[in-house]
Amino acid sequence: MSFAAFVTRRFAFAVFAALLVVTLTFGVVALTPNPQLQGELAMMERSGASDAEIEQFKSEFRKEHGMTGSLVERYGKWVVGIATLDWGETASLGNRPVTDVVANRLPYTLAYVVPSFLLTLSLGVLGGLFDALNRNSATDRGSRLVAYAAMGIPSFWLVNFLDQWYNYPWLVPRAVVPQASATIGSTWQFSHPLRYALPTFVLSLGLLAGLLQHARAESLEHVNADFVKLLYAKGSGRLQTARHVLRNAAIPILSMSLSEVIAVLMLNVYVIETVFGIPGVGALSLYAVENRDMALILGTTMVLVFVGIVGNFFQDVLHGYLDPRIEQGGESA
Repeated sequence: MSFAAFVTRRFAFAVFAALLVVTLTFGVVALTPNPQLQGELAMMERSGASDAEIEQFKSEFRKEHGMTGSLVERYGKWVVGIATLDWGETASLGNRPVTDVVANRLPYTLAYVVPSFLLTLSLGVLGGLFDALNRNSATDRGSRLVAYAAMGIPSFWLVNFLDQWYNYPWLVPRAVVPQASATIGSTWQFSHPLRYALPTFVLSLGLLAGLLQHARAESLEHVNADFVKLLYAKGSGRLQTARHVLRNAAIPILSMSLSEVIAVLMLNVYVIETVFGIPGVGALSLYAVENRDMALILGTTMVLVFVGIVGNFFQDVLHGYLDPRIEQGGESA
């Protein structure tokens, strides 16, 4: 199988996965009671509204939220809306388009997630490779000790510890109140980029420790291989040897690490943004849940899901690029 055919198949699988997620999400929305509608109806009943008024409100609500028509028609509109980025309007934020609201908040999440992702991959893989090439040295033992400790430190405890013992006004915005909010304050504006350093560090710490251990274990599988002994016999330097070891260890490292790192990053945005008060997608999702804004809940959830699907697609592409069996037809994929 050629590399192009491999990528095409993986892309088709990613599209199928996205369609499956959209379909399951539609099923949850269409086949379960709408909490926003149920809440409004309960308020009307308590206020003494007549049956005719309640039925009229239900009819207008369903029409306004695209809940009329057959299940097949609604599913078709749903898929087209997702594909064209027409995700409805958010009732709790002045009926603004959900895509506009999410696009406005996404940069605040990416400002610490992207650096954390790059930091985790680069330092984790290179650090694990270095430890494997210097097995049982003082550096290796110290690195493993720090990694084991870092994996057991909860993010919220680390933030509280740093906030209690260190005072960096330019780094730790003490004035932030951790809560889901509809507004964006000036604390996390991009004119203060250093303020994102601490969230990046906290988010990266546990992931970096885990990836370092995994990269070390995979690299150890190759440091005593015959090709490494041959390289040393030919007078190759440590840098060239390390490059060959990394090339051989890269496939299992990517296969088991990249998707896990992306998944943990996407889940931890809720913790990080709540603790730090960052007005990103995680905080927006919590705000939507608190205000029972179904369109906004679905919009923020779909963003995180699609990020996971795209991340897995790129992992497959990298796997195909690094694995020579793809071009030789030895990988069935």
